[in-house]
Amino acid sequence: MSEPTADGMLHLLRANPTLLPEAPASYTGQDMERRRLDEVHPCLRCGERAALAYVADTEIGPRWLDLCPACAHWLRTTAS
Repeated sequence: MSEPTADGMLHLLRANPTLLPEAPASYTGQDMERRRLDEVHPCLRCGERAALAYVADTEIGPRWLDLCPACAHWLRTTAS
């Protein structure tokens, strides 16, 4: 079985945003920094410790997208 693509992962998250934890409705950069520095979360893709916290604005509201640096690079460089 081949590894999922970045576009496939983004499509899955867009179709089912409940896979991501809920973020504050009015999140700030401080919230993102606190999540990545002061809390421990697994990377959504590989399960290693996430070092980056992004917010995905979805149809059901903002959701956290936690990624390690390698998976964040993979997502940025392979998604179309």
